[in-house]
Amino acid sequence: MSMSIRLSTASDAGALTRLAALDDAAGLSGRALIAERDGVAIAAVALTSGRVVTAPSPRAAAAVHLLRLRRYQLLRQGGRVARMSSLSSAAA
Repeated sequence: MSMSIRLSTASDAGALTRLAALDDAAGLSGRALIAERDGVAIAAVALTSGRVVTAPSPRAAAAVHLLRLRRYQLLRQGGRVARMSSLSSAAA
């Protein structure tokens, strides 16, 4: 099984809503980083707030750790979350 981390797009709204429901949490607002395992979203972190939503999974803790690390790296590279163009190019 492979895991990937990527920046959310408008087409990820359903996956983010599903993760929030599985986590019994409010949905994330704004852009997020999504961890996917074999093409299925298992966790996400909001870029602005750092809030996390996860699916119940034994691998979710590892995914959350990697999401937080990648968010930190992007914030350090881009300076501010509001500059989405720099975050998008850094995530590519």
